[in-house]
Amino acid sequence: MPNQRVVIIGAGAAGLASAWHLLDADSTLSVTVLETNSPGSGSTSRSIGVVETQYIGDFDIAVRAYGRRFFDMLSEKHDLRFVRTGYVRLASKESDFADYKLSIARQNAHGVHDACVLTAEEVEALIPQISMAGRLGGLYGPSDGYVDGHLYSALLTQLVTEMGGTVVLNAKVTEASQNSDGVFSLATSRGNFEADIVVNAAGGWAGKVGDLLGAPVPLIPQRHSAAIVEVGADLANMVPMVMDYVPGSGRPGLYFRFERPDQLAAGLHIEEPVDEPADPDSYIETGSDEFVLELAEQLSERLPHLANAGIGRSWSGIYPMTPDHAPIVGLHPDNPAVICALGGGGNGIQLSPAMGRAVAETVVNGVVTRLGEHNPWDAARLGTSQ
Repeated sequence: MPNQRVVIIGAGAAGLASAWHLLDADSTLSVTVLETNSPGSGSTSRSIGVVETQYIGDFDIAVRAYGRRFFDMLSEKHDLRFVRTGYVRLASKESDFADYKLSIARQNAHGVHDACVLTAEEVEALIPQISMAGRLGGLYGPSDGYVDGHLYSALLTQLVTEMGGTVVLNAKVTEASQNSDGVFSLATSRGNFEADIVVNAAGGWAGKVGDLLGAPVPLIPQRHSAAIVEVGADLANMVPMVMDYVPGSGRPGLYFRFERPDQLAAGLHIEEPVDEPADPDSYIETGSDEFVLELAEQLSERLPHLANAGIGRSWSGIYPMTPDHAPIVGLHPDNPAVICALGGGGNGIQLSPAMGRAVAETVVNGVVTRLGEHNPWDAARLGTSQ
């Protein structure tokens, strides 16, 4: 319905991508984004910003391929810095290669045509600093890379404003009420806002926001850390993003990527909620001593040829995870005036374009079509999981 008032809570990757897609789909919509601090100031600015398509499942690849095209567009039309380091997902067992061949076929079907399988020797030739001990090869996407979460958020804020939307900063939502017509009244530190539709895109705070809206979500905020690795001398090559996490293993795996000639960005990744939920309002924002020690140990094993490297500054952010490890996107089953766009976990930036498009389809068309008939993100599953 034209002229609907849509208020999005959260100016991170998911919230701003939702605003952009809403205005791109229907310029008559009234779109307002409310942000407690500044654009991307939550998990988005603390991410290492990877954008890649090296997954196995067809759905996982499809949503990431769409994201890649969106970031390509922002890079080409709006000068977003998209650093194409490449991305290597390491193989830990022989059966991985059959999965990787399937991934390549699916990537081709979704318009990504440069992925390939590398032997262990080819990975070592690509990354002279690496040791492939215990690893058999990798799935390589040469045109994958990363963006800066803060710059991404700043650009989307600018574009949303130019498209007729409004982004209100320092506007924490403190109260929410809904009248008999379903219209929300949202009280914030910057005044009151009315909305026909509210989008919960609050990242690590989405659980608290869901409770405030009377539309609860089973979010499990997980504190994760990353660090800068001081290499000690300029690298002779741009080190691709390397992911050494084994999905389903229950154990964090090492990742690292080029940051600048004398630095890598690195951390430990896992796509399962294994720790106690973190409070996004009070978690420790630096990396713990235990994290730094484990990271240093894994780096020394995987990058033994960087003998002079050392861990520099570290920081922490929130992975907003869900019990089934999938984002929650779409109409909340308890309240059709609330749309969820949350739970991206450690993949929020690269998934944000597809999440935003799904929000726009929900508002404009009443149904999400481009995520397929068996959409694992569908918020309808909340009706059976809570």
